[in-house]
Amino acid sequence: MGVSDKLSRNNWMYIIIILIVATVVTVLSTALTYRNATNASEDSMKLHALGIAVSLEASLSKIGHDRGNIFKTIISEGRWKGIAFLALYDKDGTIILHSNENLIGRQVQDRSIKTVAETGSAVYEYIELGTGENVFALNFPAHVQNSETILRLALHTYPFYGMVRQARLQLISISVLIVCLWGIGFFFVRASKRSEELKQAMAEKERLAMLGEMASVLAHEIRNPLGSIKGFAQYLIEQKTENKKQRTDCLNVIASESKRLERLTDDLLAYVRPAAVRLEEFNLRHLIDEVVMSVIPASDNNPAVNAVNVSGLKILNIKGIKIHIDIPENIKVTTDREKLKQILINIIQNAVDASDGNGDTEIKCELHEKEITISVKDNGCGIDRDTIEKIFQPFFTTKAKGTGLGLAIVQKLLKSIGGSIEVSSEHNSGSIFKITFARMLSANGHSMGSN
Repeated sequence: MGVSDKLSRNNWMYIIIILIVATVVTVLSTALTYRNATNASEDSMKLHALGIAVSLEASLSKIGHDRGNIFKTIISEGRWKGIAFLALYDKDGTIILHSNENLIGRQVQDRSIKTVAETGSAVYEYIELGTGENVFALNFPAHVQNSETILRLALHTYPFYGMVRQARLQLISISVLIVCLWGIGFFFVRASKRSEELKQAMAEKERLAMLGEMASVLAHEIRNPLGSIKGFAQYLIEQKTENKKQRTDCLNVIASESKRLERLTDDLLAYVRPAAVRLEEFNLRHLIDEVVMSVIPASDNNPAVNAVNVSGLKILNIKGIKIHIDIPENIKVTTDREKLKQILINIIQNAVDASDGNGDTEIKCELHEKEITISVKDNGCGIDRDTIEKIFQPFFTTKAKGTGLGLAIVQKLLKSIGGSIEVSSEHNSGSIFKITFARMLSANGHSMGSN
């Protein structure tokens, strides 16, 4: 599984975890609110019923329960809100007084009435009426004219359950919202997966396109030197000439084209194989001198002319190309020497090629606390903006001969040693390539503080 796949899966997992946590927290919070609302409503009904019961006990003690049906009067007048019915029982469960006069005199076997008669404590309960309605009832021990009775007060729950209905509506609304959030999360995850699949498909297409382009470039780059090698080898075989100059020229072409194939192979290997970092401490100025002399070796007829001043400036005049090296002699760095060398060879070679055999190339160094910046400037024709955006793409080249892997390799090697590269250019004013890397690179690829 690739890194992008793992990151994508982690993102999906984070979304699912967030949805689960949000759902649990929201449901628990809403359930707690609903329970508190139910408890508050029941407490309100208990207090209301208890207040009515105490008032009724006092009224019954004054007027007695045989002076008219006070319960019927209370219900008809609506003296207290929410009363469903009122009843008064003796200890045996016989109805002494009831808001429904048809029930007076009946004896009932009711556990709550019996419990109140035995314990003398009030009992709260829910009762289902014949109409199917559930009412809240208080069974209250009432002392009426020196007799122990049980007062049953039933309340309609609807007037007291406003908070419960509001909490229930909130619960429904939040449930709908949670379902919507899960739906959105599901579609988001699905869209994310689809997007990842499309990215992978596009990456695969780009990879195949790159492979096709690589095959085309390699076919072209390999065919030309092979054609030359084959042609001159065949010429030597067929002519069997003893002319030393002709033989030397043919062999030189064969050797040159063989080296060209070797460079192509080296570039391909450098681009595709893993870039293992091997750290070592070395003198940066010595490495720059070595790179410059390997890019443009001086000949016996055109030796390099060196001039060094007190500031450490070194000027090389090689085959009409003037190279200014402005780098102090005492700079020590710890990084991968061979990778940095290959990076500088590619950049300096490009600068020399841009000078077209007659120009100036400047190599300067800027020291920072933990980093070093090396800039390579030429006075060539410059690079247009569109080309700058493509120069680091593999197999892109503006040269008649070349694989287009040089700067792609530079970028890859710089990443392996924790470096970066910047390019600036102006038309007919040359280009500047700046590479920045750590003065001391640790084994894990991070910059270390300098001493």
